[in-house]
Amino acid sequence: MSSTLKRALFHIFVGLSIPVAALFLPTVVVLLALGSATGVFLSVDLIRLRAPGVNRWFLWLFKALLREKEVSHLTGASYLLLASLIALLAFPIDIAVLALSFLAVGDAVAALVGQWAGRIKLLGKSLVEALACFIACVTIGFCYYHAGLNIALPTIIVGSACATFAEAVPLPIDDNLTMPLFAGAVMIIMQI
Repeated sequence: MSSTLKRALFHIFVGLSIPVAALFLPTVVVLLALGSATGVFLSVDLIRLRAPGVNRWFLWLFKALLREKEVSHLTGASYLLLASLIALLAFPIDIAVLALSFLAVGDAVAALVGQWAGRIKLLGKSLVEALACFIACVTIGFCYYHAGLNIALPTIIVGSACATFAEAVPLPIDDNLTMPLFAGAVMIIMQI
């Protein structure tokens, strides 16, 4: 199994566990668990980046799940947890769940498709990758819509487009942070 596939599956599983937990558990329980996990992950990330011995051990342990840039930067997991905590604190539950699911599924699908079919590039990302992200986001949005999530279909489509844009545009901030927060903010504006 390729490292990209391992990362994508891990991203989907861990990424979806947070919004699913938010749907079924009391918000305070999810926020306490998420706040604790975020604190631990950020602390470990910051410690390992300042202690070469700890970083070598960390890289040996998690090599299959890490991207090259994560050797010397915060991991995507830290950004994902931080974005999840912010989204659940700042957005209504339906918006937070959808925005976090866009990240979990859309980002992973884009990475997989981009590895195998991404030849035509725009802003450093492939057009096929962006299309795959958008389709994955719309699909997860429609699944939630039909399961009873209280978000209108136009909001899902615009939110999917915003998540895709945040994933595709090369920013200095990790897309695990920008995707759900940008998509969530725009979906809130649409519901006003």
